[in-house]
Amino acid sequence: MPDATDPAPDTNMTPSVNNPSSGSSPAPIILRSATQESEFNSLIFSRIFNHRRPDLSSSTIRWQHSRHPYAYCKPLTVSDVVACVDFARKKDKRIAIRSGGHSWACWSIRYDSILLDMIDFEGGVGSIRWEREMGEGVVSCGPAVTSGGLNEFLAEGGRMFPGGHCPDVGLGGFLLQGGMGWNCKTKNKDLFHAARGAGPAFPAVVTRFYMKTLSLLPMWQSLYFFDITKFKEVLEWLIKLSPTASPTLEIVLVSSFVPQSSPTPTLTAVFTSFAPSHTAALSALTPIHTSLPCPPSASPNHPSRFCEPTSLPEEYAAQLAGNAAPGFRTRSDNAYLSNDLSPAQVAAALDPAFSSLPTKQSTALWFSMNPTSRRVWKGNMMLSMQSDHYFSVYAVWEEEKDDGVCDGWVRDVFARLEEQEGTLAGSYLGDADFQFRKAGGKFWGEGRGDPRDVKAKWDGEGRICGLLEGHEALGEGVRG
Repeated sequence: MPDATDPAPDTNMTPSVNNPSSGSSPAPIILRSATQESEFNSLIFSRIFNHRRPDLSSSTIRWQHSRHPYAYCKPLTVSDVVACVDFARKKDKRIAIRSGGHSWACWSIRYDSILLDMIDFEGGVGSIRWEREMGEGVVSCGPAVTSGGLNEFLAEGGRMFPGGHCPDVGLGGFLLQGGMGWNCKTKNKDLFHAARGAGPAFPAVVTRFYMKTLSLLPMWQSLYFFDITKFKEVLEWLIKLSPTASPTLEIVLVSSFVPQSSPTPTLTAVFTSFAPSHTAALSALTPIHTSLPCPPSASPNHPSRFCEPTSLPEEYAAQLAGNAAPGFRTRSDNAYLSNDLSPAQVAAALDPAFSSLPTKQSTALWFSMNPTSRRVWKGNMMLSMQSDHYFSVYAVWEEEKDDGVCDGWVRDVFARLEEQEGTLAGSYLGDADFQFRKAGGKFWGEGRGDPRDVKAKWDGEGRICGLLEGHEALGEGVRG
């Protein structure tokens, strides 16, 4: 609802304020104080997939005074972005940036800020272009272009980019937090260092990314389903085979209800290979197939696959089908587990989470990072926090009355892990929510610096909102 303390819109300022018909330049800034509440909320919640949202209308919700933006702007050009930053400086407001709206914590909805929504920047998907003069396979695009949209464009030229597994993830958030994409185990120096892993702490508005693409290789996949009672046996097997498995393989273990009418979760071991031929894929997948730790499920609901062809469009469609339906509420958390743990110790630590999903829509995931996790980092990348074991949970539910149960399940999963000394190595920024848990405070690797120090240098005014830590007040200021 409009804040009576807000000043009247200053229509003499640039860019135009609450004047959508002002033409192509500049882009209008929509003030909360001069807009109907329902209209303003529809703007700030556009493309926010998590319906566990800050309740901006009820004073009984703790987020009421910490998450309501001051204004909304949808820039179309670089000039619009510059004008919006100038406006924020004149009004002494912070800026929050939205690329895809896929963050679990709704990072772009911030207290008294101007929400810069990049969805239509330079035409959205139309901003994708080849950069031939920069080298073979170099492409560029705006930050709101999604992984699916980019790869659809690249496929026509026989190329691909290992973006997010979810096709609707915006590249801005994915790239800035060092995203974990397909088979991810394979000047102003400090600023570019922070751009590879700082996430919301990056102290600038990125308007275009330049990416080196890869040849689009055929994809092949093996799938095996196991009873949840076989969890320890199956995970130990995966951990032991990972160091010597083909580097073309992406190895994942998922716990979910397949189908959702099933009384207990099912384990799905997924092996995806990017290989130039069926023969090469067989070479990678046959050692897996011949070393299964136990017979897979024989249920017709769980048809195993061995080295069958697949594709990015097929995998994107499967990912969307498995994602939370529109209107569902979600809570996620994650951890890297220590390399010092034995396979049996890792399996014992994760068993409670994989075996006790709180709802039929929830999932737990283990992702093999070995052997790439053992490499010595030589590149200029801030996000070098990795280990052999990436683990995440995704609680998904439909009704607000279940918030306590599902939040409690996620909290308890990680409380148990934190109680086990030496189990956790850190966390991945992309699936984290700093409001609830800081994963020991370790999101960046040893000697890689802290993006908040870079923010202090480049954003001395604290103009960019930065990290959302606990109560919004903790995220304010230069280092937020």
